[in-house]
Amino acid sequence: MNAVSLNNLWSYLQGLSLTASNQRWLGERLIEASAAHTTAVNEEELKLKKLNDLFGVWSGQDGEQIEAAVREARVADYERELVSMDD
Repeated sequence: MNAVSLNNLWSYLQGLSLTASNQRWLGERLIEASAAHTTAVNEEELKLKKLNDLFGVWSGQDGEQIEAAVREARVADYERELVSMDD
């Protein structure tokens, strides 16, 4: 939300006849929502870090460079042989 929207929301809330306990309840819900959002953002950052760690050797390269490296590995016969598990 931008500053104008936040100011309008604040004006609306001030116009309500909330008791002290209602105000406290509303404040607690806003704090809980903020904490949940922060937790979700932190979890997403952790997932991205794990993904970057997994692909760390290619982290500074673009898709074409990665594709070329995979092709070179295939040409050099570095890829693993697939073993059928059905036998």
